[in-house]
Amino acid sequence: MAAVMRWPRIGYVMLPLYIPYLCFYLQQLWLNASWLPRGDDYPIHVYFALLLRGDPAAVFTTPWEYPGIPHLLGLLWGDPLALGRAFAVYAAALALLGVALYGLYFKAAGVPAPFLASFYLVTASVRTLAGLVDGQIADKTVLLVFVPLSLYLYARGRPAAAVAALAPSIFTNYLGVAYGGLLSVMYAVYGGRRARLALAVYIALVAVLLWHKALSVLELAGQAASAPPMPWDPGWGLVYAFYGSSPAVLIPLALLGLRKRAVAPLAAASLLLLVIGAASSAYGERLYRVAALLLPASAAASGWTGLALAAYSAFPAAGGWAWALGALPGLYQPVDRITPGQLDAYRAVLAALPSNSTVEVQWSLDPWLLPLAYAYRPDVRVNLTACRWTRADFYVYTPPDPRQWYMPCIREVGPPPGVRVASWGSTALYRG
Repeated sequence: MAAVMRWPRIGYVMLPLYIPYLCFYLQQLWLNASWLPRGDDYPIHVYFALLLRGDPAAVFTTPWEYPGIPHLLGLLWGDPLALGRAFAVYAAALALLGVALYGLYFKAAGVPAPFLASFYLVTASVRTLAGLVDGQIADKTVLLVFVPLSLYLYARGRPAAAVAALAPSIFTNYLGVAYGGLLSVMYAVYGGRRARLALAVYIALVAVLLWHKALSVLELAGQAASAPPMPWDPGWGLVYAFYGSSPAVLIPLALLGLRKRAVAPLAAASLLLLVIGAASSAYGERLYRVAALLLPASAAASGWTGLALAAYSAFPAAGGWAWALGALPGLYQPVDRITPGQLDAYRAVLAALPSNSTVEVQWSLDPWLLPLAYAYRPDVRVNLTACRWTRADFYVYTPPDPRQWYMPCIREVGPPPGVRVASWGSTALYRG
């Protein structure tokens, strides 16, 4: 049994048990790329990509996190539907890049069969893949590209370059700035004078040239203790983020990783993410989702690769079998924010609206009207709100689908104020 549990033998033994789980996610990624991606965040990224077409420099000049580097796809396509499909392909490509780059890091850290290990690392992260399906492509660009590239450079003895590899996070996603910054600090702690100098230079450049972004990051950091949209329970959050009880194995293995030069910054950062996430009611769930990839990475690189990845992937593999046998409808609650009927309804709404009118829609219910209006009716202003209605000339409302996941306040918000003037299927237009 001890021989079977050795890496990479355990990795090959587990592959047949892993097939249903992989089939589930391949199905989800194919559904996204074959027509329009169905997740919450995709229409928002399409909107910012369209916005960027008129001002590419906004990546650097805006004080907010968007538009960012992923929205440069808007320079290639001006059609919102084509951009939606492009972002779906981009999300799938991020998973492949993550496997390749974490594999390079594992190879530099001395992990046997490094790309098999990175395959399990990325694909067994249920929340990472679910985030790609949902459209969390900016955060995942940092997590699956900048972070593993940085780790690889550090493991190859280039700590200053490792810090520099995380610098584009500030043009990509502010959550990525948080955990990328934490990893940079750990490089400074463990990586010697060159890492400390590189971090000092980066901080100085941000303070002088990108102070507008730094102020926004600090403002968001100040909200860490604010009330979240849903109650935060750190204990349940661990089970949710890791899709099971694997932290009980991964945390001790990550602590062992603190003894290895190539692993210590990653291990320290991932353990601190758990501590900070437990204390932050506003961002705890997001930080735990990040830790759910970084903690097993440090555990796998600590020298106990087989044990770490077997514990980490066991519950996702079991979930895949439960889905294949019909016991579960999926590995997470589904979202489908755009259907052919809704797309036809939005086209009809845009044709019916008078010039220079304002329209309000709810997040998670009708977000695709935002990029469609920007592309096809630039004279119409669409306001995206959440959990409440405000004043507007018109409202578009599609009731929640009971089969899908929504924040409780979105599910309970109800129809907008005003008079219903037209409807197309379940989507209705109201006059304010």
